Amino acid sequence: MQTGLKREDVRGDTSLRCLGWEGYASGTFSSAFLRTSGFTLTGEDHLSDDAASRKILAERGSWDIVNINTPFVRDVLHPAGVIRPLSRRFSDRINGLKPPFSRFEAAVRDTDNQLIGLPQRFGPFNLVVNQKGLSVATARDEGFRLAMEPSLKNRFGVLKYDDFNVMHIAIAAGLNPFVRMDEASLSVFCAAARTILQSARLITGDHHRMNAALAAGEIDFYISGGTYTASPARLAGLLQVQAVTPERGPIDGKGAVAFVEVNALLKDGRAVPGAAEAFLDFIASAVGAKAAALAAGACNPVVQMSDPAVRDLFSRSELKAMQWDDLEEDLSYCADYAIMPDYANLLAIVHSVSPPTT
Repeated sequence: MQTGLKREDVRGDTSLRCLGWEGYASGTFSSAFLRTSGFTLTGEDHLSDDAASRKILAERGSWDIVNINTPFVRDVLHPAGVIRPLSRRFSDRINGLKPPFSRFEAAVRDTDNQLIGLPQRFGPFNLVVNQKGLSVATARDEGFRLAMEPSLKNRFGVLKYDDFNVMHIAIAAGLNPFVRMDEASLSVFCAAARTILQSARLITGDHHRMNAALAAGEIDFYISGGTYTASPARLAGLLQVQAVTPERGPIDGKGAVAFVEVNALLKDGRAVPGAAEAFLDFIASAVGAKAAALAAGACNPVVQMSDPAVRDLFSRSELKAMQWDDLEEDLSYCADYAIMPDYANLLAIVHSVSPPTT
């Protein structure tokens, strides 16, 4: 299902601008897209879906494509009128998805069942451990409460991804981050945030640095990481580094969160007609799906692996790096990433009690 649109078919600017998570707008993925389509993909990475969403709304016309996690296209950007609905032919790309992939279809359809994006990279995003210092069984059982354990003070890290930090601190405190909190709950959250952030040995937005500290035994685990952030270390043979999903918690019994990245087209984009659709065609293809899974030196599951022909493109070592054999079980412990109604207040609390990033 290719559009057939190529560089030689168009006049004018043949670049596409993407605001997204790491891996799409540079490196091997964008090079593969250029080779396939003739279009240049440029852009800017973000580390916060909330911040990226606000940036899109404040700076309309700056991007053609947004790559953003689970709820923001459906619940924020599309209602604001900035998302371009997709033609019916793209529905073929997600029709017939089976579990565990089918759960992510809701994120790309609006209330009228209209398709508004394509899902791609996904997975649990919770804890990462060094099994030589902390067992997977303990991490599954204790979950984020480990970051409040006095005996583990200065033995863990916090990967500085604001949105996930907020939800994971809430879970550690026994709170559901996806419902509105009263004053008592906010007080509990504040105490948990202070304890966790002031007990961490390392706070950084660089998951490679976090993995290095984990592998060196400087820390035993870090929070706000997952299959994606652990996979570069696992690809390098450090299989003691493992993403772990807590088995239970305060979100209707679930103590973990799963994400899916949604790729959507912006109405105010300035790309030539058909160019942005060519991007979606590429990411949905077998070649593009694998390029996305391996972008930025990582190895992350993609929704397109629901097709056995795509899954079979990955080597056994790559599947092991992305913890493929445990994926369905891990996802069963996860709630879907949703909008946090008190996010602004909770993030302000996090920032107020957090020491400088190291």
